[in-house]
Amino acid sequence: MADRSMPSSFDEDKEYNETGAQKLGRKLREEPLIPLGCILTTLALYNAWRATRRGDHAQVQRMFRARIGAQAFTVMAMVAGGAYYGADREKRKELIKLEAQQRAEERHHKWLKELEVRDEEEKQLKAAIKRRQDRVQQRRINEQERQAAGEAKEDGLKAETTSDADGQALPQEKKEASSVLGALSNVGGWFGTKKSESPKPAEEKKSEADSPKK
Repeated sequence: MADRSMPSSFDEDKEYNETGAQKLGRKLREEPLIPLGCILTTLALYNAWRATRRGDHAQVQRMFRARIGAQAFTVMAMVAGGAYYGADREKRKELIKLEAQQRAEERHHKWLKELEVRDEEEKQLKAAIKRRQDRVQQRRINEQERQAAGEAKEDGLKAETTSDADGQALPQEKKEASSVLGALSNVGGWFGTKKSESPKPAEEKKSEADSPKK
């Protein structure tokens, strides 16, 4: 979201944004007689001070009278300016108020538009974040499925290898059992032949013993 400042209704208001020097210049242009009276009063006082240092009492009295006249002129200029510019000032104030209201409405519309733009940018940002999270989640699910398929394949291969091993072990066990049985039969046969061969000399001895008696 862009880092922009909110619009204000005072951004283009000249009276609100004017400096002290600009305000003084505007007042001087509107009522130039007032500063003229102030300048005359200052000159009268300065000349009275110089006459006092010279000791010219008559000049001092004249300068004091001139100072009073300059002050009176300043006051009259202020009253006349107030009366003359009063209606214009009221009209100007009303005009300024109307212009300020109009500018305030324009600024308000711009402010609302700016809020809408920022809301739209925030929605787009949230949607982008959500899409990214969905992609990450889908990627994790795919990896888990891939891992599960690999594990299932490994289990199948292990089962096949164990079944093959069992199939190969059974004939070998049968061979071992047959060899053991063959060995036992050989041993039994060997013992059987010995027993059958041992009685033969006894029978021969008996026949030999019976033959002299006859």
